[in-house]
Amino acid sequence: MSCWHLTVALRIPASALGFKSLREWKEFLRKHEDDFCWEEGCFCDSMCDDYPGCLGWGATEFTDPEWQLDQRDPKHPEIVPGPFLDYYLRDDYPLSPDDNSYGANNEAVQLDADEKKEYLSEYQKLFPQFTLKDMDAVRRCFFEWYDGSGAAYLYSDWDEK
Repeated sequence: MSCWHLTVALRIPASALGFKSLREWKEFLRKHEDDFCWEEGCFCDSMCDDYPGCLGWGATEFTDPEWQLDQRDPKHPEIVPGPFLDYYLRDDYPLSPDDNSYGANNEAVQLDADEKKEYLSEYQKLFPQFTLKDMDAVRRCFFEWYDGSGAAYLYSDWDEK
């Protein structure tokens, strides 16, 4: 039996939601702990490895409650800092070996106008001030990951440069 998943989630950086520090983000997660789960149609903090630890920043910096969430690694300025909030659309598990690309088809894409309108109300349940323009920061992420290894870090703003 395969231990691979194909997860599809809408992902937005915590900084795009207005969170400034890791402390604020962790407080938000604690406050909504009972609301979150990794099921279809639910929000939760991202399962991916947290930026910047995966890119060589020291683990100490990213555990500092005052860490500023909009900091980018000077060596990788194109990579948007996490952590992220995910809205889970689907999780195929176990992933059939015939359907598994072992991460080769991972991608992060912008939502089209209809998708932005469709999902706006979900974000407004947590963030009443959230607007259609704010949906520009949301990406639909498709990623394959091995159970127990953590999901892939995936987010892109290449098209905004």
